Amino acid sequence: MASYHRVLQVHGRSVKQKSVECDYDIHPWDILINGERWAGKVRLVGFVDAFYLICYSGQSRFDHGIVVYKDDEAIRNTLKSAEVDPAEIGLSVVNKSRVEAEGSTEPPKYFLFESEKGGLDYRITSLGHPIDLKTEYPKSSLGRYEIKLRKGRDRGMKKRIKRGVSQHDLFDLVHDAVRLGIITHAELIGLIIGKTYGGTALEDVTSKYLDGLAGGRGSNNLSLSGERA
Repeated sequence: MASYHRVLQVHGRSVKQKSVECDYDIHPWDILINGERWAGKVRLVGFVDAFYLICYSGQSRFDHGIVVYKDDEAIRNTLKSAEVDPAEIGLSVVNKSRVEAEGSTEPPKYFLFESEKGGLDYRITSLGHPIDLKTEYPKSSLGRYEIKLRKGRDRGMKKRIKRGVSQHDLFDLVHDAVRLGIITHAELIGLIIGKTYGGTALEDVTSKYLDGLAGGRGSNNLSLSGERA
């Protein structure tokens, strides 16, 4: 079997990309995937829009792994294109009350991130599927994944792991847009000086961010791998 770096490459990813949030070995006793422990070395590679959990041996020999999506728009698009009912695979709408409110146009969200208050673990629930060297996957591979993960051994690691497995808020989004080169520092300063966080300028930045992120995935990315199922 190839290295896990090759598997990531098939997905249009690399640990050298600017969008990498974390790239750590996780002790098997520090993580549960759908209630199970993986035997072997476990690598967590987190990106802005998704994270990968990879079981490997030796230096980097890929054994098996999964991708878990963090971006709700990507999740909705994947479910739609694969014609999968989220309820049938156990995915719950986490903003159900707002979606069902009278006159609401808010789309459903399925990604759930929880941090145990005073505890040691993060809990993530979202859409995902197994990965390998293939570029297409059957829709039956899509499923609900619940990940229970230790927060990290030190403050720095804890911060990176959290960014790797959680969605980014507004300020994270703007920071990411600058870091990925989607907007310039000058544009960011213009946002702050103009106090435009609530107006069209922010919408423009958000649009550029999403377009840039999608473009940065590359044509070979499974980017929402189940879409072709």
